[in-house]
Amino acid sequence: MSYKKVVLNEFGNPDVLHVVTEDSLPEPNAGEVRVKVLAASATFTDTLVRKGIYYGFKETPPLSPGYDMVGVVDKVGADVSGLDLGLTVADLTVYGAYTEYLLRPADSLVPVPEGIDPADAVSMVLSYVTAYQMLHRVAKVKRGQSILVHGAGGAVGTALIERSEE
Repeated sequence: MSYKKVVLNEFGNPDVLHVVTEDSLPEPNAGEVRVKVLAASATFTDTLVRKGIYYGFKETPPLSPGYDMVGVVDKVGADVSGLDLGLTVADLTVYGAYTEYLLRPADSLVPVPEGIDPADAVSMVLSYVTAYQMLHRVAKVKRGQSILVHGAGGAVGTALIERSEE
């Protein structure tokens, strides 16, 4: 079975992105899972990766961008347990999520609770986890304290200003 994915063969502007068709689905090795991607984010980080200026990014083209994804388990490799076919999962891929199918290490996948829309779930992977880490690991904000968010127009800024209903 064939599938499509987005590939960039060189870093640059949006015109370096091309949709290609692969002739056959990738097969998982031991410890891997094949995921049918349902949603992948399109973030500022993906733009930096595409341009080749994302700090610490070591991969070189050709590659598929896509920093995070939500999908369903399509096939499991040997030595994988707890990830049944059809289970909805999420992962912080860093690259490779702009595809219909991809292989991921089983231990990097996180189950997504039933009933959550994949497009909603994928926003949690990079943007909301980044916001959470900024607030709690870096700033160590406590309940009742106030913060000032500059530039809340992006995904992480939006996550920072969203109020919890706890």
